[in-house]
Amino acid sequence: MGDATALELSSSGYASRRKELLQLVKQLRAIGAQAELDLPCVAVIGNQSAGKSSVVEAISGIKVPRDAGTCTRCPMECRLSSSDGPWVCQISIRWEFDDKGKRKDDVQEVAFGAPLTNKGDVELALRRAQAAVLNPTIPSSKFLVLSAEDLRKKGQVPGTLPFSRNVVCVDLAGPDLTDLSFIDLPGIIQNADEEIVHLVEDLVVSHIKGNCLILVALPMTDDIENQKALRLAAGVDPQGRRTIGVLTKPDMLTSGATKSRELWLDVIEGRRHPTLHGYYCTRQPDDAERSNDISAADARKAESEFFAKTAPWARSPHQNRFGTVNLVATLSRLLTQLINDILPTLDTEAKACLQACDKELATLPQPIEAEPATYVLGLITAFATEVQRYVQGGVDSGRLIHENRHAFHEFKISIRRTAPNFVPYDRASSAVAQFHNFIGDDEDEGEAEGLVSAQSPVYLMDMRQHIEKSITRELPDDVPFPCKVSLIQAFQTTWNSSAIWCFQRVQQSTVNLLHDLLKIQFSRYEPLLRQLRFFLTELVNKHEAICIERLGEILQIESEPFTQNGHYYDSCRDKWLAKYKDARARKAPVSDGHEEKINAALAALANLGYDGLTAEDLGKLNPPDEFIREINVMAQVRAYFQVSYKRVIDNVPLLIDHKFVRAIAKELQAFLILKLGLGTANASSRCAAYLAEDPSVVVRLGLGLGLG
Repeated sequence: MGDATALELSSSGYASRRKELLQLVKQLRAIGAQAELDLPCVAVIGNQSAGKSSVVEAISGIKVPRDAGTCTRCPMECRLSSSDGPWVCQISIRWEFDDKGKRKDDVQEVAFGAPLTNKGDVELALRRAQAAVLNPTIPSSKFLVLSAEDLRKKGQVPGTLPFSRNVVCVDLAGPDLTDLSFIDLPGIIQNADEEIVHLVEDLVVSHIKGNCLILVALPMTDDIENQKALRLAAGVDPQGRRTIGVLTKPDMLTSGATKSRELWLDVIEGRRHPTLHGYYCTRQPDDAERSNDISAADARKAESEFFAKTAPWARSPHQNRFGTVNLVATLSRLLTQLINDILPTLDTEAKACLQACDKELATLPQPIEAEPATYVLGLITAFATEVQRYVQGGVDSGRLIHENRHAFHEFKISIRRTAPNFVPYDRASSAVAQFHNFIGDDEDEGEAEGLVSAQSPVYLMDMRQHIEKSITRELPDDVPFPCKVSLIQAFQTTWNSSAIWCFQRVQQSTVNLLHDLLKIQFSRYEPLLRQLRFFLTELVNKHEAICIERLGEILQIESEPFTQNGHYYDSCRDKWLAKYKDARARKAPVSDGHEEKINAALAALANLGYDGLTAEDLGKLNPPDEFIREINVMAQVRAYFQVSYKRVIDNVPLLIDHKFVRAIAKELQAFLILKLGLGTANASSRCAAYLAEDPSVVVRLGLGLGLG
């Protein structure tokens, strides 16, 4: 490209600005900024066999691989730069995607081989680079020495990708080049598997969106209406504001194709399928000229003569739309203009990305500078202190206390529901519904407090049968002690399962808290976090076994009736005895005025000097009952339930709290220090491994600092 136009473009002040802008975009692409920023570019697309490769060769001045069928199987980014030095070419590969087509976090542009100074070496080098891209699991260096035949065989190896989104980058510098950058995309396939057709089209469309000038190669040997590439361009650029058509193969129109030539002339001159930037027409060397290794200068000279002498091109007033030189000059100008126009937006977007990156970096943990074992000891101490804070409870650390208190309350209700359901009637009757199995609000009992027995009713005849079965050598009016013991043990049968349920609730709350605090304190150090979870499971299991054993012991003790709280027992027994006798005396629904009569009787007795009497005391005035023995047993057993259950609903929660929750918190720090071996000789090296950063944190940190 050695004519005056190219020279003028490359030597002007405008060219200096253009070089700077193109270099900026090149650097941004090299670091993968296109994933965050919509970088300007020129994308060359076209149907298969549309003459696209010839256009690329004409613009770049190099030979690209040509094969039957589809040859370009990955994007090729050509970056041309004018220079005063000798011609040089550097091929690189930009690894942006993994072999599944997913964008990588760490984008790398890696040189593929040494710089080339001989244009004849470029085509084979490009084949090698493309083969490396299509075989990402094989080290790229292995492709640098392969021959064309080796590459053909390598392309048939199982696992070779049919296409790739990773990019072969070609940096060209020389005195005959114009500053320009463009991306050559795979040719659009018409006849192939539907999956491959869609894959190529998706790849093309992904590159021609946004701030992209779309250069569409359109062979004049086919009707413009049949051009799939033009339809894809129209899909993303319906107004034609970014599309530039380059008409190829004008020399293949026969002399008799006058009508076709005139139709194409209408396209060039904007009368058909108009776009903002219009269409250009180039004539590239034919097979005979390429076989004679025609030079770039001779190719441009032959092209100029063709358009100057061939109708109807020669008579068109739009001579600036013929020839590769005019096309390149226009592309360079438009790309530079696009970059210049979009630069303020890119600057704003880049600053926004930087702010977001700085914000994310601020969330990353500070680097560890202390000796590893000492640092881990500090972490363990802080963790144990935080656990202890929740075990003690506080305004902002009451979670565990509240959850456990709820479990203890549910345990209390479940124990209360085991109260013996003694009914002071010989059998079921209408009066039974009027009897309530609790003795008053002063005992913190009743429906409102939850002490409603869930047991089946036990009537006087049931009690009589039980007593009779229990009598052995006793006198007829005696009640054997084992008879009462069996009744007491009967209401305790579910206490053990209720206690285990209560413990499991507390255990789950405690484990959840430990794991949550672990995650907060150690999420940065995944190896250490995994190890501590294992150790905590061991500690929890240890204290679970101890606590379960102790729970069994105190519940076993409760199965043997005993109390030194005689005053409370006697008081409860007397109240129940009076309640049972009173119910027996009435044997009928209580009248509306019954309570008033009782109060009047108590008042009259008080006037006679009998102070302190209660309604229960009046029940003692009832005459002897044929079931007095059974009623006495009911009152004794029911009273002992009061004594026993009130011990249990305190002792079980206290034991769980002290032998499990507090025990874990107390032993936690020493246990973890011992298990981690912080006092051993190799503690430092082992802790260094525990403190290895999460790979995702390392990647985020590297990307944030631009180390990728």
